Amino acid sequence: MALRVLFVAGEFPPIKTIGRLRSAKFVDYLRKDGFDMTVLTTEANASVSGFDPALLDEVPSAIELLRVPMLDTEAVLLDPLKQMVRHLGRAPDKPSQAPSTPPASTSSAANNRLNLKQHSIDAFKWIVRNWIEVPDSYWLWAARAEAVADQYCNNTKVDLVFTSLPPFSAARIGFRLKRKHGIPWVIDYRDLWYGDVLREWISPIRRRLELIRERRYLRYADAVVAVSEQKTAFLQTLQPKSSARFLTLTNGYDPEIYAPYLAEPRAPNATIDFVFTGRLFKNRRGYSFAEALGQLVAQQPALRARVKVHILGGVSAEIRQRYDEILAQYHIQDLYRFTGDLPYQEAMRAQVQADYLLLIVDTGTTSSGVIPGKLFEYVAARRPIFALTDPGATQQIIERGKIGTVVPAESVAHCREKLAQWLQRPVPEQLTGDWAYLAQFERRNISKRLASLLLDVANNSDSPTPAHSTN
Repeated sequence: MALRVLFVAGEFPPIKTIGRLRSAKFVDYLRKDGFDMTVLTTEANASVSGFDPALLDEVPSAIELLRVPMLDTEAVLLDPLKQMVRHLGRAPDKPSQAPSTPPASTSSAANNRLNLKQHSIDAFKWIVRNWIEVPDSYWLWAARAEAVADQYCNNTKVDLVFTSLPPFSAARIGFRLKRKHGIPWVIDYRDLWYGDVLREWISPIRRRLELIRERRYLRYADAVVAVSEQKTAFLQTLQPKSSARFLTLTNGYDPEIYAPYLAEPRAPNATIDFVFTGRLFKNRRGYSFAEALGQLVAQQPALRARVKVHILGGVSAEIRQRYDEILAQYHIQDLYRFTGDLPYQEAMRAQVQADYLLLIVDTGTTSSGVIPGKLFEYVAARRPIFALTDPGATQQIIERGKIGTVVPAESVAHCREKLAQWLQRPVPEQLTGDWAYLAQFERRNISKRLASLLLDVANNSDSPTPAHSTN
């Protein structure tokens, strides 16, 4: 009899996030390997942020879908506050009579009420983000999804629960099902929870409280998966008492998805085009490339007509502002094009048609273990990669696979030196990589290893409940 897996994924098609791909592909390949797959995820319709109807084709066939609506914390908690403080901005009704106070005084009082109203809302938003949405904005969804999962497990024999993180709120679902139903539980870390470079804004007190919770979850898990050896080792240090199996399964790529785009002839470019596809936010910035290019153009003005940089994806307001300052400083505004988000298919075509692919990796204390999913899209696109990343897992794959060059993420000098070399050489027609080495990152091969792990956990775990511990 096939094993039934309840796969909990807050990010899943057709919601457009990079995290959706790992979950969707795991589910699809596991189904093809004979598992019965049930996916517990968020509701998806045109009213949901990130909904992309073109991604409906990514939803694997012949699976059971349990979709639970997302709840907006602000809608649940903030709207009543807005109703309450709205009265602060409204003058009290009075009988019609001559004004007893000068118009200027009336205007000042109204402004004070409006300011108080806005300050109250801003303060409440800060409290929500920092102390209510813990560990993330999916906390209300996870509470409702847990009830749905519990009912499902009451009515259906589930052999294993698999939770994909982030959202980190999803971990509570696997934890509760493990404790109540005794179902073996596997956690998949696409990103770190404690120690993630994109969560450094969290206060030390909250970070410590979340760590206590995460350590408890790790103690109960039967297996823990992470996307790099560095992250796997880090997670083991968080909970040395865990008896779970720890395994590294990187993100990957599907050659067949890119095959139609690779079959198209590459259009000749009048300029040397560097293409970045993805988001720039928080610790993922790429300023060093812009500064290096600006300095090279100052030294060699002829480069101005030869180079274009295409940023295809969302850019946070503060990062875009800094880019505008850098580009204006070096007078290279016309060399950068910020296109915004593109449909996934258009992004793949842009990757294949690029002369060079620009990879910008997050910086931070644990960045050595970061392997962005974008790296494997670039591998599939088969174009040379110019990577801004600190030493670690991403550098190892690029250099071992012979698919590009790596410079320290924030070193303008190193970036300028390598960029000058690339601009002096002809753009290669084909990428000559070590494809035998890179084949291990094909998703079908990674999913085979996952299937083996799940079978082992389901068949050999008595799923004992650890003794009560706060660690």
